[in-house]
Amino acid sequence: MHKTALCPRWRETSAGPRQCPNRRHPPVSADAAGLFSKYAGLTILGVGAHPDDLELGAGGTLARLSRAGARVVMAVVSIPSHLERRRQEASRAADILGCEVRFLNARRCLRVEDLKNHELVTIIDRLVKELRPAALLSHCLANFHEDRKLVYNACVSSQRLHYFDFYCYGPTSCVPVNIAFNPHMYVDITSTIQQKMDAIKAHGTQFRERSLGTEHYLETANRTGRIIGVDYAEGLEIIRMRIT
Repeated sequence: MHKTALCPRWRETSAGPRQCPNRRHPPVSADAAGLFSKYAGLTILGVGAHPDDLELGAGGTLARLSRAGARVVMAVVSIPSHLERRRQEASRAADILGCEVRFLNARRCLRVEDLKNHELVTIIDRLVKELRPAALLSHCLANFHEDRKLVYNACVSSQRLHYFDFYCYGPTSCVPVNIAFNPHMYVDITSTIQQKMDAIKAHGTQFRERSLGTEHYLETANRTGRIIGVDYAEGLEIIRMRIT
């Protein structure tokens, strides 16, 4: 008699993430399918404090949205160091995910904290007014780094301009950290996990050249996926979402 067992912890191989041969994916519900189809032909705005934040927190989700026909714009608020190289890395990562990239302070290295609060709000406002996104993805408040919280608050402020669905992705860091994050929804990214990992690895200045690994992002996506019975997933907080 065939006995189904949980897969051992998976490892990334040269051929890409290895998936469990015994894992059976539940059928996609109409509601789940509708979450992506509702944004087809519309603009989705993702906002990250630095290059690599969006890839770490929501890379698989952004890739799925792009595949579903949305225009996905990845906005990078600041580049603290290696200006030209990190711009190139971010552009490459966005290409891998099928997205566009915008550098909101492209001419000089700076940190989010170098901006006055009203300057940061104005920058986000300007982009929201231009793009009029159907949905926005931003940092969550559950972050060690203050700059992520500043970006979140600026995005919250932009809600006054016009309606858009608002989601927050999980805490982002170049090393594993233990922070409480309780998503309201989960996105199956099994079909885009390779894109997510390739986009993360595009940021060589942050990982390869600092001798930091990327495998824990794969493991985190695997653990999150097990919560909903799929191979890989990302969790999102819902700040506001309109259902019609």
